Amino acid sequence: MKLRFVSNFIFCLWLLGSTNLLFAQETKATEMELEAESFEERGYPKKANLIREKIKRIRKENFQSNKYNDPVYIPPNQNLPTTKNGSLEFMNGTWEFGFRFLSQNAEFRSGKEWALDDGRVAFQSGSPYFPRSPMGYQNIRTLPFQSEWEDTRKNSSTFSPRISYQHSSKKWGIEYVYMQYSTSRNFFSIGDIAGFQLGFQTDRFYSADHKVSVLVHDEYSHNKRFVWEFGLRMGSLNTNSSQNSQTLGQTGLFRDTIQYVAPSTGFKFVHQFFENYSYELGGDMFFTPAGNLKYRRDSFTSSGGVSRFGGERTTTDEVYSLFSEKRILTTIVGLNLNAQLNWVPSPNHKFHLGLQAIQYNWRANESQAPGLRALNQESYLAGVRDYYVSSAYYEADGGKDRPMRSYGISNLYFGYTYVY
Repeated sequence: MKLRFVSNFIFCLWLLGSTNLLFAQETKATEMELEAESFEERGYPKKANLIREKIKRIRKENFQSNKYNDPVYIPPNQNLPTTKNGSLEFMNGTWEFGFRFLSQNAEFRSGKEWALDDGRVAFQSGSPYFPRSPMGYQNIRTLPFQSEWEDTRKNSSTFSPRISYQHSSKKWGIEYVYMQYSTSRNFFSIGDIAGFQLGFQTDRFYSADHKVSVLVHDEYSHNKRFVWEFGLRMGSLNTNSSQNSQTLGQTGLFRDTIQYVAPSTGFKFVHQFFENYSYELGGDMFFTPAGNLKYRRDSFTSSGGVSRFGGERTTTDEVYSLFSEKRILTTIVGLNLNAQLNWVPSPNHKFHLGLQAIQYNWRANESQAPGLRALNQESYLAGVRDYYVSSAYYEADGGKDRPMRSYGISNLYFGYTYVY
């Protein structure tokens, strides 16, 4: 009995001591809380935060039991070098790989469309004819013009991949986008020039555009930000045209290619609303005076066919080729506008629905005469006349009144992106 009494007495003393110690520690913590609030009211938030950290340690020692701590969960993939909690992360950032399906429509403008609109052209040519298509560069042609029918397919559906990287700081990133476009145009005409005449011309146009940009993210608020874009555009514009009139005895092939590397700059505004939706509004502009153009125009008029210039019949075959001996310096200005709606149903999947409009404007400075190859003397004279006539509309004079060529593309697109 005495031993049990002694043990109970010791337990009571220990319990009382523990209770008094806990009470003292909690009293000290309460006093420190009041002290932290006092520092905070007097304008010393850092001092207040330091005191609150001490309070956390005191109460952690008083109330946290080491006996029943839950084990720390270790992801099974944490030792893999390319992952972080199941998310692919390398180079200290996250990556997005996606694509877009684009339904495109194009509009072309060639400057001066008709020969009879310019008195200088009508005087030089000596006979009325349709001088050019709005798509090709120097695809001058002779076709009867009394009646015409045009079949233009300016719509195309293309696939556009996209890769982007965002640094873990969410302050900057990198983006690559590839876009392509193609269209065709068929032109038929019927008329009466020294008898019934029939002519046909077809144009094929293709463009490809690579854009690499550095993105700078500027947070405006918790759900709004501006993204500034600085990069390069690398692309090409290609036209292949052919003309044929059996009744006039004429055949022509026309090819031109423009290549450019242009610096670009722009911005977009991103607004996230609800939880899984956001929209983007913005665009970019690119400019270079150092693009280059190469073209080639081959023409054949059979013996007895109608000359392209005076309407008379030829006595011998006329075969010649006009071409750019050197790359022609070309100025290119472009504007790209974009509006996009994003839906993120899960952390790794993002869907896009957007509208895009791109316009390319370019002017070539063909101040030097082209190269000329001809079958015979008559063909050489026909080639010289061809160049002289075409210089009225095209850039051969190198003057400031050269017409600006342009084409615009509008896109309605749907896209998907996988976010690592």
